[in-house]
Amino acid sequence: MNAFAELEQALDPSLPLFTEEGARRLVSMSPNPERIARMEWLAERSDEDSLTALERGEYESLVYSAKLLSILRLKAEAFLASNKAA
Repeated sequence: MNAFAELEQALDPSLPLFTEEGARRLVSMSPNPERIARMEWLAERSDEDSLTALERGEYESLVYSAKLLSILRLKAEAFLASNKAA
Protein backbone atom coordinates (compact mmCIF):
# COMPACT_ATOMS: atom_id res chain seq x y z
CA MET A 1 0.00 0.00 0.00
CA ASN A 2 1.40 3.39 -1.00
CA ALA A 3 1.20 5.55 2.13
CA PHE A 4 1.60 8.70 0.08
CA ALA A 5 -1.04 8.05 -2.61
CA GLU A 6 -3.43 10.70 -1.24
CA LEU A 7 -0.59 13.17 -0.89
CA GLU A 8 0.48 12.55 -4.48
CA GLN A 9 -3.12 13.18 -5.55
CA ALA A 10 -3.24 16.44 -3.58
CA LEU A 11 0.08 17.66 -4.97
CA ASP A 12 -0.53 16.73 -8.61
CA PRO A 13 1.70 19.22 -10.46
CA SER A 14 -0.75 19.43 -13.36
CA LEU A 15 -3.37 20.89 -11.00
CA PRO A 16 -2.35 23.96 -8.96
CA LEU A 17 -3.02 23.37 -5.27
CA PHE A 18 -3.91 26.74 -3.85
CA THR A 19 -6.21 28.08 -6.43
CA GLU A 20 -9.79 28.21 -5.26
CA GLU A 21 -10.55 25.02 -7.19
CA GLY A 22 -7.45 23.25 -5.86
CA ALA A 23 -8.15 24.25 -2.27
CA ARG A 24 -11.76 23.08 -2.55
CA ARG A 25 -10.56 19.79 -4.03
CA LEU A 26 -8.14 19.27 -1.16
CA VAL A 27 -10.72 20.15 1.51
CA SER A 28 -13.27 17.79 -0.03
CA MET A 29 -10.93 14.80 -0.34
CA SER A 30 -12.25 11.84 1.61
CA PRO A 31 -9.87 9.54 3.43
CA ASN A 32 -9.49 6.13 1.83
CA PRO A 33 -11.46 3.63 4.00
CA GLU A 34 -8.98 0.84 3.24
CA ARG A 35 -6.10 3.07 4.33
CA ILE A 36 -7.90 4.00 7.55
CA ALA A 37 -8.64 0.35 8.32
CA ARG A 38 -5.02 -0.58 7.66
CA MET A 39 -3.74 2.23 9.85
CA GLU A 40 -6.09 1.22 12.68
CA TRP A 41 -4.98 -2.41 12.40
CA LEU A 42 -1.32 -1.37 12.48
CA ALA A 43 -2.02 0.94 15.45
CA GLU A 44 -3.52 -1.95 17.41
CA ARG A 45 -0.51 -4.14 16.61
CA SER A 46 1.78 -1.27 17.58
CA ASP A 47 0.01 -0.93 20.93
CA GLU A 48 0.62 -4.65 21.44
CA ASP A 49 4.27 -4.14 20.43
CA SER A 50 3.91 -6.81 17.75
CA LEU A 51 4.75 -4.95 14.52
CA THR A 52 7.42 -6.27 12.22
CA ALA A 53 10.03 -3.79 11.05
CA LEU A 54 8.27 -3.56 7.69
CA GLU A 55 4.88 -2.94 9.34
CA ARG A 56 6.39 -0.28 11.60
CA GLY A 57 7.77 1.55 8.58
CA GLU A 58 4.40 1.34 6.85
CA TYR A 59 2.59 2.57 9.97
CA GLU A 60 4.96 5.50 10.41
CA SER A 61 4.54 6.45 6.74
CA LEU A 62 0.75 6.32 7.04
CA VAL A 63 0.79 8.48 10.17
CA TYR A 64 3.20 10.96 8.61
CA SER A 65 1.19 11.30 5.41
CA ALA A 66 -2.07 11.69 7.39
CA LYS A 67 -0.52 14.49 9.45
CA LEU A 68 0.81 16.22 6.36
CA LEU A 69 -2.56 15.99 4.61
CA SER A 70 -4.25 17.43 7.71
CA ILE A 71 -1.90 20.40 7.63
CA LEU A 72 -2.51 20.93 3.92
CA ARG A 73 -6.29 20.73 4.43
CA LEU A 74 -6.09 23.35 7.19
CA LYS A 75 -4.04 25.61 4.94
CA ALA A 76 -6.54 25.12 2.11
CA GLU A 77 -9.42 26.00 4.46
CA ALA A 78 -7.55 29.15 5.56
CA PHE A 79 -6.91 30.01 1.90
CA LEU A 80 -10.61 29.67 1.07
CA ALA A 81 -11.60 31.71 4.14
CA SER A 82 -9.19 34.51 3.24
CA ASN A 83 -10.52 34.60 -0.32
CA LYS A 84 -14.07 35.06 0.99
CA ALA A 85 -12.91 37.96 3.14
CA ALA A 86 -11.12 39.65 0.24
